[in-house]
Amino acid sequence: MSAAREEEEEEEPASLLLRLEPTASRLASICRLDLRKAGLKRLPASIGLCATCLEQLDVGGNPLESLDGVQTLGRLRVLFATGCALGGRGLPAGGPLSRVDSLFMLSLKENGLAVLDGEALPPKLGWLICAQNAIAEVRAPHRLSHVRKLMLSHNLLDAVAADLLIEAIPALEMLRLACNRMETLPAAAFRHPRLAWFAFGGNPYSARLCAAALSAADAAADAVATLKDASEVAVGEEELGRGSGAVVKRGTWQGTPVACKLWSAELFSDGDARGEWLMGRLTGGCASLVRTLAAWETPSLGMAVELLEGASAVGGPPSFASVTRDAFVEGKHARLTPAQARGVLGPSSARRSVRDTTRAMCVH
Repeated sequence: MSAAREEEEEEEPASLLLRLEPTASRLASICRLDLRKAGLKRLPASIGLCATCLEQLDVGGNPLESLDGVQTLGRLRVLFATGCALGGRGLPAGGPLSRVDSLFMLSLKENGLAVLDGEALPPKLGWLICAQNAIAEVRAPHRLSHVRKLMLSHNLLDAVAADLLIEAIPALEMLRLACNRMETLPAAAFRHPRLAWFAFGGNPYSARLCAAALSAADAAADAVATLKDASEVAVGEEELGRGSGAVVKRGTWQGTPVACKLWSAELFSDGDARGEWLMGRLTGGCASLVRTLAAWETPSLGMAVELLEGASAVGGPPSFASVTRDAFVEGKHARLTPAQARGVLGPSSARRSVRDTTRAMCVH
């Protein structure tokens, strides 16, 4: 045995504690901790030393099969556990995660989860991200009654499971259910008192509606032009904006300045690239929307839309206070009268029922 090892073993407990005290003190003052892609198979035993101040923790990209230890973090508000391996064992009802009463925002995206069980989750969540799993079953949805923003795109849910969720969550304002297995619209969505944003594209139901609408739109005089490939559009280098699945650049088509939307990802929170591209082809005759002028599929999905010169974003990403609504910058608010708002929906909007308008929005 080395001399250093012998010295370590003979060290007095008091001396050992004094030596570790500065490290413990630093851990106790941490408010945000990033442990992404650290090769963790379990949470470090020392995570409890962060309990005093830790409010945000990111353990994404680790092969974690359990979140044991997270229950010691009594001030934790935000937890990202994206791309872990929690679906292997599943999240146990009454397990560590369910005991983090302070947690407000939770991401369990890409974990291979098959069940969404409210008994396995904290009771005061306001923002839950469970996209890109394999969720087909919902249990104890009443435990999610405080959730305002629920992200469940790219799972295996049907309309029955969706109805259970919607009816059990009175606080729900935004629900993303794109690319699931829904043959019908969840009836509860039309009765919900607060639900304002409902992403539903990429489901069998919306695919049927879109196909029928495209058949009519392509035959219309103001149909979107279908190009053989992107070479028919001059796409510039100037970037006008980007999102999770596409980038928008300035370009020219048939001598007209346009904005070119180029898809770079197949899947994103509101659906998939092809579904969004198909929906864009339906805007050729919509005078109250930014119109799509031309679309192409080769070498990748893209479209040319009307260019709004001098336009800028009014709102920014949601805050923890707004959750589902854009955070507006002072001096950039856009205020519409009721008449102006009806005009955005089109001249026939005054005759539409709330159900009709919601039905139209659900396809997107």
